[in-house]
Amino acid sequence: MFYEEVPEGPPDPIFGLSDAFNADVRVNKVNLVIGIYKNERLESELLSTVRAAKQAILEEDGAADYLPIDGSKAFLEQVGGLLFGEALWGASKGRIYAAQTVGGTSALRIGAEFCSAFVGKKFAVSNPTWPNHRQVFEKTGVVETYSYYSQRERRFDLSAMLSGLKALEPKTVVLLQGACHNPTGCDPTADEWAEIAKTMRERQLMPFFDVAYQGFGRGIEEDAAQVRHFTKEGLECLVAYSCSKNFSLYCQRVGVLFAVAPDAAVKQRVGSQIKRVIRTSYSNPPAHGARIVQHILGGPMRRDWRREVDAMRGRISEMRNELVRKLALRCRGKNFDYLLPHQGMFSFIDLEKRQVARLIEEFGIYLPDSGRINVAGLNSKNIDDVVEGLGSVLE
Repeated sequence: MFYEEVPEGPPDPIFGLSDAFNADVRVNKVNLVIGIYKNERLESELLSTVRAAKQAILEEDGAADYLPIDGSKAFLEQVGGLLFGEALWGASKGRIYAAQTVGGTSALRIGAEFCSAFVGKKFAVSNPTWPNHRQVFEKTGVVETYSYYSQRERRFDLSAMLSGLKALEPKTVVLLQGACHNPTGCDPTADEWAEIAKTMRERQLMPFFDVAYQGFGRGIEEDAAQVRHFTKEGLECLVAYSCSKNFSLYCQRVGVLFAVAPDAAVKQRVGSQIKRVIRTSYSNPPAHGARIVQHILGGPMRRDWRREVDAMRGRISEMRNELVRKLALRCRGKNFDYLLPHQGMFSFIDLEKRQVARLIEEFGIYLPDSGRINVAGLNSKNIDDVVEGLGSVLE
């Protein structure tokens, strides 16, 4: 009686493809869809440091009380130091509010609701971007786009981005991806980030960083440089941080929302309103994943964890380089060097939708119709099949 008029919702563009992959009975199928790091065996296993930390905190999980609304203070201290750097965090945390969230998506959603109430109801995301960015911000306001990627030159386009930012109204909330841009893999340089910060200050635009892949691009410190630059320059901003990838804590849903304010008094007011949003959303966050991260970052495991992140980044880079090398041999006369500067798990391959459809239907190679691939879905056993499929559809 009550649900008769509810229409069927469209499938998620990413998870829907993954469901189709799982239903495919072909033996040599390849999943290049979802942004999960896979090892050489194509397993999404826990990092060894995370596994050891889980054992170490086993008794802590016996506690039955709630965390505070904004989460574990010790966890937030550790992640704050990781993102902002210990020196900047120590000097600036008096004006940076931090709240533990249910993964990075929840940090985006909480931040969007806060901005809609107190900053503005206009949001802008890059074209292209992760599909869920638009869906999250559409829940709280009007979403526009700004240019980011040049299809013709196959690279990040600073000039087009700056022009797009200058066309936005003051107090528009602008979503920026901190590193390892999803879906293009193309990141601005340090000098380009400085230009972006300058333009956003002049145009009175609100930066909202999504930092989901710290350590997967150039390194732990390098991938946080843009957030640190904006903070040092005194820009007010929000940062949604995810521990899913760099701590392999996908199902534990561990994230943080940081709000960089001009001073401690404003920080206090901002924090009070963010806590109100959290209270009516999920009341308070889960403890287990946060305790794992806190244990790793706060003790001797930290060095081993960084080595594991370095190894993941190295495997991704190795697979991307091997893909370019093999594609060049398979597709004589075509240049794939534009893929080499890409950072993180994702890369755009210059494909048309009909070519992507052929890859799925004829070769069992699954990827979104944008041509974005998860490079971590490649390994030594399937890369030749992927190259052969790509070569066939590109002929």
